Amino acid sequence: MRIAFLVTHLLGTGHLARTGQIADAFARAGHETLVLSGGMPAALAAPKTARLQQLPAIRSDASFTSLYGETDVIAPPSLFDRRIDEIRNAIKAFAPDVLVTELFPFGRRKLATEFTTAIDAAPNAQVFASIRDILQMPRKAGRKEEAEARLQNHYDGILFHGDTTLVGLDASWPLTKPLASKIHETGYIASSTPVQNDDGTDGTGEIIVAAGGGAVGDRLFSAALAAARVDPTRRWRILVGKSRAIETTPPNTIVEPVRPDFRALLSRSNAAILQCGYNTAMDVAVTGARAVFCPFEGDGETEQLQRARAMAQRYGCGIIREDALNPERLLAAIEEVHARPRPDFSALRLDGAQRCVEIIEGAMRP
Repeated sequence: MRIAFLVTHLLGTGHLARTGQIADAFARAGHETLVLSGGMPAALAAPKTARLQQLPAIRSDASFTSLYGETDVIAPPSLFDRRIDEIRNAIKAFAPDVLVTELFPFGRRKLATEFTTAIDAAPNAQVFASIRDILQMPRKAGRKEEAEARLQNHYDGILFHGDTTLVGLDASWPLTKPLASKIHETGYIASSTPVQNDDGTDGTGEIIVAAGGGAVGDRLFSAALAAARVDPTRRWRILVGKSRAIETTPPNTIVEPVRPDFRALLSRSNAAILQCGYNTAMDVAVTGARAVFCPFEGDGETEQLQRARAMAQRYGCGIIREDALNPERLLAAIEEVHARPRPDFSALRLDGAQRCVEIIEGAMRP
């Protein structure tokens, strides 16, 4: 079987990381696999086994109102023309039996022409939408109906990468009965192995602070640095992304780039102060770390807040809203999570990548 994925991550790297894990599962199963990635190059999130083709890259600001190329200049129409041509040519040359579009048509409406170009270039392929556990409902009238019309007319199935024991798709995007029949619940996309080939000690007894691999997190980092100054008895490790520079740090604090052994750090940590993107939540679930979530809420975003609330309600994780972040609340939240038993995530289904292979292999059988 030949399976192609089209994904564009715009702010963080979660969409690419999730797609990369799924694509690698197909490649390990012996299928020819191609990932077309339209976001900024991100080596840690990219597939490790499946073939990757990088498109001319774009990114977004935190409000998702503007799209940029490699520089701080708004991406010109010519850049999108190049992307569309490369997508069309790549899909036609690869001739997939299955095409998977990450998030679209539930999101990425600004890139609709790219996704529809891919679908048109693969007229004989079965088409699946790949979506995370929690979606952002469109704010403008008619957008939800537009997305669902595309699902009805062009898609054979929906891969829902969640576990309804934590949160169901209906909580963020209720579907009509005809469309609900297209949903395949895969479980979460997360490696079940917390640490591989690691004998280090970094992170032991530390407070780990991170905001994913994207370009947000300034408020979280500032509050953590202030908390480290208030409480010099703890050792803090702050992992920053996107070439952010933090020049002044207290002596009990280490600031360094996001690391490939992030899960190993979490597994040895005293506690973790994190946002609550999809992959971050899965890192916590796999490692069993004590976590305080400070969900990203930029420009009305509700996805991370909804996930953080679910994790707090079911597993006792801490939660602090962005507008309430300060060092005193951070320190109090750390004490609170330590007063509870270490969370047990063993019932949460984390084998979603392998389940995707099984679902699509089943759909392709005569």
